[in-house]
Amino acid sequence: MNSKQSELIEKYQESKLLSNNNIDETPVSDDEDDLLDQLEREEEEIFSKYRESRIQELSKEIKNVNSSVTQSINNELGELKTIQNEKELMEILQQNSSAQLQGPPIVIHFQQPEFAKCKIMNERLNILAEKHLGLKIYNINAVDAPFLVTKLGIKVLPFVVGYIKGAEVLRVVGFEKLGNNPETFDIETLEQLFYMHGLINRKTINFGSIKQKSKILTEDSDDDLDL
Repeated sequence: MNSKQSELIEKYQESKLLSNNNIDETPVSDDEDDLLDQLEREEEEIFSKYRESRIQELSKEIKNVNSSVTQSINNELGELKTIQNEKELMEILQQNSSAQLQGPPIVIHFQQPEFAKCKIMNERLNILAEKHLGLKIYNINAVDAPFLVTKLGIKVLPFVVGYIKGAEVLRVVGFEKLGNNPETFDIETLEQLFYMHGLINRKTINFGSIKQKSKILTEDSDDDLDL
């Protein structure tokens, strides 16, 4: 997916996140047809076969976003979700591997909530959860998942593992694939790993948080109501 398509998807996701948080702002088209028309207008000089391929790719990504919006509960959209027990996590994994359900790609962070390195990983994952609504990202306290910890041979935290249709496609042990320094690794490096292993279909153009933007807009709105 090229940068223009990524930009359009990001705008589309932002409109969904703002709508999910009941925030009104400068209108951003959240209509699939409008976005596809926009792509066609901006690529008039590209051969039709390439344009058609890009439109199909964009349409698929939009459908993934819409599916995530439909399936989200309350304000979970674009959030790193904490799983409280291993049973719930096992059910998520089973759904992901089901041929009938064919759930979205998922990423699981096995953590110790008080570990500074795990907190850093959670911060990065939370941003990626917002930027890629078609990817489901979870974390769980490693002590609450003894079976999976043993099965996966987890001995170092943080431990991040990615699945597509039930098959493991990526594991990150500590920060070994991220430069080995939790203080300096950037989010682009983590996103690149997700991209290379098929967990996401595009790279982020703007890592600014729409959730933070929504928070500011909400606070400003509340201030306007003060008497």
